[in-house]
Amino acid sequence: MVYWGCSLCLLMKRNLVPLLGIAFVVAIAATGIFYGLFVGRMRDEEALAAKQTIVVAARAIDRGHQLDAADIKLSTWAGALPPGAYQRVEDAVGKTVYQATIENEPITEERTGADQGKGDKGSIAKGMRAISVRISESNGLMPFLRAGHRVDLQVVNLRGTEPAVRSLLQNAEVLSVQGNESNGQGMVPVVNLLVAPKDADRVALADSAAKIRLLLRNQLDDEQMARPPIEFRQVFVDRGATGLPSAAPAPADVQAAARVDLEVKLVNGRSSFFEDNQTRLTALPQDAPVRIAALQRGVSSESVIRPQELLSTEKLTAPDQSGVTLRAGATWKAANGNNCGLRIQFVPRLSGNGAIRLRVEPEVTTDLGQGSTTRRVVADVDLVDGQTIALSGFGPGSESADLLQKLFGGRINPGASRDLVVLITPRVMAPVVQAGLNGR
Repeated sequence: MVYWGCSLCLLMKRNLVPLLGIAFVVAIAATGIFYGLFVGRMRDEEALAAKQTIVVAARAIDRGHQLDAADIKLSTWAGALPPGAYQRVEDAVGKTVYQATIENEPITEERTGADQGKGDKGSIAKGMRAISVRISESNGLMPFLRAGHRVDLQVVNLRGTEPAVRSLLQNAEVLSVQGNESNGQGMVPVVNLLVAPKDADRVALADSAAKIRLLLRNQLDDEQMARPPIEFRQVFVDRGATGLPSAAPAPADVQAAARVDLEVKLVNGRSSFFEDNQTRLTALPQDAPVRIAALQRGVSSESVIRPQELLSTEKLTAPDQSGVTLRAGATWKAANGNNCGLRIQFVPRLSGNGAIRLRVEPEVTTDLGQGSTTRRVVADVDLVDGQTIALSGFGPGSESADLLQKLFGGRINPGASRDLVVLITPRVMAPVVQAGLNGR
């Protein structure tokens, strides 16, 4: 019995060894097959993903820099590409970077300001304009100025008898610091700013006709406050016991809220109005789409028209350096749905010596075939308080008479010799500097 038990154990041990060997071999084979299938597939997917290329920064790039081929390079990218990514170098060259980028960071349409899906819109944020200004009075500040900084823009006017300065923009963003450019008197730094469309024209005029200074702001300071123009004589006004200007608003005897009242008369005049009244004018107007001339001082608007010619009298009020618009007569629709008629904008600018520079911007829109056409004129006229200017000739030839008919309908008798004449008389209602200051 003992003998048979030992024989059976010995037989089982001999059969178990081959079975374990077979099991081990099968396990190795199964592992090899699994590894080959699964890991190989993963490698294929990684290799496929690595074939995608993307444009990345070859170096750190500051905001406002325009990309060239040396600034960017192609790199491989695994997985889904970032939204708006460029995959060809030539697609990114020439774009302007609007977000600072570090080395090897993807260049995308969002970073370059492009409108994804609609093509590049000039790399300017929607609703803004980029404009260059020559900074003639802030050379010491330029080394500290960088793209993305916020600045105030001051305009220094040295024309006329009284130098003055005013803040034209507040909290404007610096797009880039361009370098130096000649202003006719030497080399001056040029800075590109982002401005709203309503400010672009004023900045352009200031850049052409005045000196510009920049005030660098703290990046966290976005406060904007009303800051009236300051004339040179006000620098020497003692506002306190310490001799330093106080932070409180200027007292009434130093600065007053200036405004101009405009009396506008619309007249059914003659096409020869200026020639008939040339002895009452400072000079005959030049031939232009709209003729403009000033009456001599002391000549009233009533003296150059007949009572039956007066169509209407309008009263307007415009604060200093702010616009006011007159819509003259009737309006009508063109075939394309545009409003037709005559509108005139007035922008007065006062100086401390009582002079008025009045900007006049007449705009005439008339129907033309299946559409419409618009003519606009801008003129600056220097006047004194109570002096009248006259406008005439709002259309070539008989168009002036046709316009007069459309604006005032049955009140006008047909006739090519008639023309609309507009007489404007400005009167200063509150001077910029009161008499109390003049006596100091």
